[in-house]
Order: sequence, then structure tokens, then C-alpha cells
Amino acid sequence: MPLNITEITKNRILLFDGAMGTMLQKSGLPDALPETYNLTHPNAVTAIHKQYVAAGAEVVTANTFQANTVK
Repeated sequence: MPLNITEITKNRILLFDGAMGTMLQKSGLPDALPETYNLTHPNAVTAIHKQYVAAGAEVVTANTFQANTVK
């Protein structure tokens, strides 16, 4: 059964992850086209997601901030 975020947040705060671009920069990756790191540096992206989960994030979002036709 899928989770209903609306119902969950009626009773408690739901914690999301944070700034992926900032974390990628802190890990030493250049800041150009961070969404491409999903393909070129998947271990770095996964490691950052794991850090957010370890810090208490309950929802991990995709590294797709700039993945659009305009960019």
C-alpha cells in the first residue's frame, strides 16, 4: 500500500533531505551540471543520500534540480 504524505503530515513532521548541490561541492566535485553526477559519479551521489538518511531524513529526493530542457 502506498504511503499518503498528506495523512502522514497531519500527525507529525516529515523530514526531507537537504541541498544536494552544496554537498556535491563539499565532496570535491565541480559545480557544473551536478545532475549528470547521477551517471558519472553515482557513488558520490549515493554517499550523500546515505549521509542524509543517517542524519534522520525520511525522504530522499532525486538529484535532478537542473535536469530540464532549458538548462
